[in-house]
Amino acid sequence: MNVPKLIAIDLDGTVLNSMGKISHRTKAAINSVRERGMRVVIVTYRAYRSAKPHAAELGLHVPLICVNGALVKDASDDSVLEEFPLDRDAAREAVDYGLDHGYDICLYIGEHYVATADIVRKYGGGWEKHQWLTTPDLRKAFEHPTLMVRYFGDNRFEQARLDLRHLDLEEVDDMIDDVFELTFMHKGMSKHFALERFAADLGIAREDVMAIGDGALDAGMVGWAGWGVAMANGAQVTRDVANEVTLSNDDDGVAVVLERLLEKK
Repeated sequence: MNVPKLIAIDLDGTVLNSMGKISHRTKAAINSVRERGMRVVIVTYRAYRSAKPHAAELGLHVPLICVNGALVKDASDDSVLEEFPLDRDAAREAVDYGLDHGYDICLYIGEHYVATADIVRKYGGGWEKHQWLTTPDLRKAFEHPTLMVRYFGDNRFEQARLDLRHLDLEEVDDMIDDVFELTFMHKGMSKHFALERFAADLGIAREDVMAIGDGALDAGMVGWAGWGVAMANGAQVTRDVANEVTLSNDDDGVAVVLERLLEKK
């Protein structure tokens, strides 16, 4: 491809290695492409609070696209630029349905995952443990807009999808270790559409965008971009739509791609 004007990068499994760190080589490559005039934007499923430290480490104070595109904030002053909450009645119905069926559930409200104490103990011990808040009753947690309703389990909640289809919500599937997660979001939320909106706002054409990612949630933006790059450790669906597959996140695959761009400038 030609030298891109905009480079979209995922965090986990892409820029971050398996230890959750950014290597010196990857950091140097990102700094170098920025010095050559290429814009770099983070597009992640992570919450803003857990993504911002990595953006700061990379010197990226441009808008930070988080929560699978449902939240865009300016990392220089934490102001909200875009936010796409669920319809309150739809969110409430999804929660009521899950509770009535005995599902493990959490909400995402105001930069926090919100759940009952037992759910926080069960699922809140990972890298976002500082972002969990407890509530005695999820049904009373709708004072503020929620960006997601998430079900946890060992199945794909196929009956729930059918029963809640009339709500017309975006369904986002993910796996964390051996736990399946079905997340309901505002219709149309995805990394792909967030990146497409961002590029359009900058007046950058699709063919001038590079996207680099690993997970299944990255497949849309990797397939949409003028040049899509999948990590060797990535999901098969993402590797299938990519223009190229680079080395893994532990082998500085992002740096390899960016260093090649520097040779063209």
